[in-house]
Amino acid sequence: MFSYSASDFIYCVPGWNDGDANHSKFDKALMSAWDISMEKGHFRYSLEDLKTRILPGTKQYVAQLNIKRGTDRRKPQSIMNLTQPYNPQLFNFTKIKEEEIMFDFCSDGDIPNGEPEEIVNKKVKRQRNIMVINVSPLGYGHCLFIPDVDAGIPQMITEELLRQSLEMLLLSSHRGFRVGFNSLCAFASVNHQHIHVYYTDYELYIEYATVKEVCHNCYELLDTPTRGFAFQLYGQGISSLVKTVFRVASHLQVKNIAHNLFLTRAPVFGAERSSKDRTVRVILWPRKSVYGIRSDDIFNPAVTEMSGHLIIKAAEAYKTITEEKVDQLLAEVSMDEDDFNNLKDSVKDLLSTDKAMEQSVS
Repeated sequence: MFSYSASDFIYCVPGWNDGDANHSKFDKALMSAWDISMEKGHFRYSLEDLKTRILPGTKQYVAQLNIKRGTDRRKPQSIMNLTQPYNPQLFNFTKIKEEEIMFDFCSDGDIPNGEPEEIVNKKVKRQRNIMVINVSPLGYGHCLFIPDVDAGIPQMITEELLRQSLEMLLLSSHRGFRVGFNSLCAFASVNHQHIHVYYTDYELYIEYATVKEVCHNCYELLDTPTRGFAFQLYGQGISSLVKTVFRVASHLQVKNIAHNLFLTRAPVFGAERSSKDRTVRVILWPRKSVYGIRSDDIFNPAVTEMSGHLIIKAAEAYKTITEEKVDQLLAEVSMDEDDFNNLKDSVKDLLSTDKAMEQSVS
């Protein structure tokens, strides 16, 4: 079990122009378990031949050739709507091999009286929040986190999932540690609640993309091919950020709008790209839905690709793809401008109403 408390959170990590930080307790646990799994051959392929190129252009997209992730990964489930129920008869994360589980993950507050694991297990049936290897990794340290794995929660954002995602990011001292979520109809391949976590050694465009305030700690992305909302931890607490992001995400779920979510370290909004004033940035992209089983020829426009990290499936495409082509492919799944503006207005009304209610109570 990996257990943690708020004292383990690391609120500021070095930027890309600064020296590396020492690995945190969480990083050491994850990397060690992942390395052992790779040594024992628990993955479908190794990453020894992973090639990387930075595409010329202002966004400096990070393209990586990973042919085997396109050919050797588990066949995605057919997803027809955002409210598709969990089906225990289909593949889910209770059916993975025991050796794929790296460790249980929980905060000290989840353990009664902070007692040792073996004593807790005798007293109560504790929910299992598990960190497992992704047997078809996109990069180093690629894992899946499945909260309360035995509860059979469908792939959707909950307030608890957001809290766990944010706290997990804060446990890492690595500036390239990423957390991502794909909703149903947005390239989630399994309808069982989970998030992706992984490391990259490259700065991504989404970390310093410019933003404009919508209202009450909610911003919109500017100059990105896929329209989206942005939030930051700077200036507020964990609970406040989680509440705001969940309010918007649940609004998308109610409206049956597919979405992708990304958490990363980044400069504070409005600061220079090289600024030492750094925080956690959360991006939420509403998008056009993808139905059934779909696999695009060059890359699937899922959460990693929207962040600027492109998992390319074919050698020729890897050699020839350009920033203009990437922008085009990402723009194709973006919400139309009118639809996004209408959504933005409804989000503004929602958050303004919440703010007014908070003020009236206080």
